Amino acid sequence: MRLTKYTHACVRLEKDGKRLVIDPGVWTELEALDEADAILVTHEHFDHLNAELLATLTAPVWTNASVAAQLGILGDQVTVVSAGQAFEAAGFSVRVFGEDHAVILPEIGVPCRNTAFLVDDAVYHPGDSWTRPDRAVHTNLVPLSAPWHVMAEAVEYVREVPAEQTVNIHDGLLNERGMTIGKNWIGGQGGKPYVELAPRDAIDVG
Repeated sequence: MRLTKYTHACVRLEKDGKRLVIDPGVWTELEALDEADAILVTHEHFDHLNAELLATLTAPVWTNASVAAQLGILGDQVTVVSAGQAFEAAGFSVRVFGEDHAVILPEIGVPCRNTAFLVDDAVYHPGDSWTRPDRAVHTNLVPLSAPWHVMAEAVEYVREVPAEQTVNIHDGLLNERGMTIGKNWIGGQGGKPYVELAPRDAIDVG
């Protein structure tokens, strides 16, 4: 399976001529959705969901009920999923984890629903959360920066998720210095190799 990273939180997975895109937000390059066969959306925030763009596409979307409400114009094109479910999307097997977005401020509480996805038991995308999968994965996508981000929690998350490697996501607001800090703290945690990808970089996984 081929993984291509795009700006911020979006990744595109390709195998057997099929293309699965996760979290195409407003900062995502349009090419990420070229000939997309299926789309997964973790939550409703603009850096993960570009509702206006998805409304122009015909690819089916899997997401939680909160996002589906914003995509009502797509009708049966959207399938609502929740934690504990498993399904197939364009030939990819997908497992669903978690319910809550990470807390930004205690007085706000959980800002919205968040759905994490594990694709082909290989690539894990947590969205905006530190929700752990219930099994080992090949590639764990690790957020590097956000209003809710705490480096100590990120390090604990990387140490606890059994993975063969970690790859950066949620880094669209970081400059070169910020990326270096992320690499220095996340890289090598728990003995897991860290693979830093820039937008449009691609690697084979699984």
